[in-house]
Amino acid sequence: MHQTLNKLITFILILKILIFSRVFALSSDSEEPIYIYSDTQSLNMKTGTVVFDGNVHLRQGSIRLNADKVIVTRPSGKKGSEIIDASGKPAEFEQTMDDGKKMIGKAYDLQYEVDKSFLRMRNHAVLTQEGGNKIEGQLISYQIDKQQLVAESDVNGRVTTILQPHTKQ
Repeated sequence: MHQTLNKLITFILILKILIFSRVFALSSDSEEPIYIYSDTQSLNMKTGTVVFDGNVHLRQGSIRLNADKVIVTRPSGKKGSEIIDASGKPAEFEQTMDDGKKMIGKAYDLQYEVDKSFLRMRNHAVLTQEGGNKIEGQLISYQIDKQQLVAESDVNGRVTTILQPHTKQ
């Protein structure tokens, strides 16, 4: 019963973040080109995979990603189906929302599926919204277009959510 109550409270807190903080990425970001800077780059045309290694910086509109390594795969070979995997200690991304606030994420492993608008953050994942709202867990999954977020802990840990009063945001 105690575990069910904890899950319900966590669900309500996450729902509050999504509803009251108006988490919408800048609509124009997806229409912008993607720029990637790195120490090295290798391309495998047969698999549709590009590996960017060393001090990688990715930029698309208001989106910024910094990582040790980024792998971009186009599994079906068509534009818009890319999967972007980033790793670092930690890898970090930042994006400005339509309300002008910044969303900052950190994790050792990030994966973004472009055509599904799906972000997965693994290994010490932290998602912070400007103003102090924060979610920490071992895994954070965010379905951007549906505004659905799930945070999970590992066997020994717990998900932590910090919500600032609306007046401090």
